[in-house]
Amino acid sequence: MKNTKLIKLLKTFTVPELKKFRDFVHSPYFNKNKNIIKLFDELEKYHPGFDNESLNEEAVYRKVFGSDTYDYFKIKNIISDLYNLGIEYLKQHPNIYTDFYKEYNLLVELRTRKLWSYHKKTINSLEKKFDEIEVKDSIYLYDNYLLTMESHLSNVLEKPNSITMIQNEFNSFFEFSILNILKFYNLMMHISKENNIKMDMKMLDDVINYSENNGVSTNPSVVAYKYLVLLAAKRKEEYYFFLKKHFLENFKKISYEDAYYINMYMTGYCTDKFNINSERKYIKESYDMLKHSYLNNMVTLGEILYPNFINYVKIFTRAGDIALARDFMNDYRDKLPAKLSESCLNFSNAYIMHYEGNFSKALALISKVSFPWVIMKAQVKIMQIQLNYQLGYYEETRELVEYFRKSLTKEENISADYKSSILGFLKLTVMLINIVQATDRSSKEFEKKAMLNELDRGQKNHFGIKFWLEDRLAEIK
Repeated sequence: MKNTKLIKLLKTFTVPELKKFRDFVHSPYFNKNKNIIKLFDELEKYHPGFDNESLNEEAVYRKVFGSDTYDYFKIKNIISDLYNLGIEYLKQHPNIYTDFYKEYNLLVELRTRKLWSYHKKTINSLEKKFDEIEVKDSIYLYDNYLLTMESHLSNVLEKPNSITMIQNEFNSFFEFSILNILKFYNLMMHISKENNIKMDMKMLDDVINYSENNGVSTNPSVVAYKYLVLLAAKRKEEYYFFLKKHFLENFKKISYEDAYYINMYMTGYCTDKFNINSERKYIKESYDMLKHSYLNNMVTLGEILYPNFINYVKIFTRAGDIALARDFMNDYRDKLPAKLSESCLNFSNAYIMHYEGNFSKALALISKVSFPWVIMKAQVKIMQIQLNYQLGYYEETRELVEYFRKSLTKEENISADYKSSILGFLKLTVMLINIVQATDRSSKEFEKKAMLNELDRGQKNHFGIKFWLEDRLAEIK
């Protein structure tokens, strides 16, 4: 019985939901079968685990039907009946997109019953409530469209030839639609970029052209997503800084989920500027965005992914805010996956110690790190190479570089862009060692210029490797 559809369904019910379902089962409006009530009352005792050994069909049968001889089909039928009642309960559950459904249902009923004065009065009351709502997100815009549509229908009786309400209804529908279209474009652009795939984004060029030349909306969420689309498509820095100012000023008027995604997309832009364009000012920009996210409890929509945990620590550390990095680690360490928690914390502490110049301790910690994802493994090897170099272990560094180069060349689960960037770092690290070990002054200067040319010729800055090479080169006298 523990593996029946009924038990699997009941396991998903929270305590408050189970209480509501109890009322549902006991209501003669929905159920008149007393045996179904007995079955529910018996099964309710085993919630939430339903793992008691006494929970079996024969025992439950006796509780429901008394001393009758056990009848397999009889118990199966009543279990099926209760399951179907559970499905009916879910149909009644308010999950149709918005909690506004109750008021909307009332408006529809008043309209269909031609109770126009009550219909109008209810609309006026709801419109006043809507004006007071500060966060006008996608759900609000959907509700507002439904309300505007009802208002239009109500006004048709008074002003059959009026076009004002048609325009209002269209405007509310447009605002709801454009927000969701812009959100979809941002998500699809993000997925396309992260997975190197092409997605069919219908009307994208038309929407971009319209957005560039028109206000579209004054709704803070719509404005934010509009500039995110423009930023992703045009990559104009001016869009980023306008968006940052707009987001920080209107943050409280944007829903938690939208704020999370807007911050994530903006941080992604900063990451590209740091990794691909090698712009140092975006260290601070990434820091500003993730600090805002952290201080406003927008780090995650659920469980934190371990690469995201590490990314917060890295960005706070790069910006020199070690205290914030450690505060973040303390606040979110318990939310890490148990199997990877120790490696995440060791990597994070090694990263901080590397930044602080405590190379020996950092090297000891990084040697204990083991990640399953190839791109995270690459970061571990990069840090090991950097630390060995900064400790003056030049021959060990050469060996690590060669070992990593061979394994990376064969690696198929890493993008060509990342592979090219890391291979360039390995080549330049060997050049760096050669310059340090050169005894002839003129040869050293010649090699430094050659390395600078290599750095400027297209070396990317994934994981900060170009900045690290530039800084190490600048240290050589």
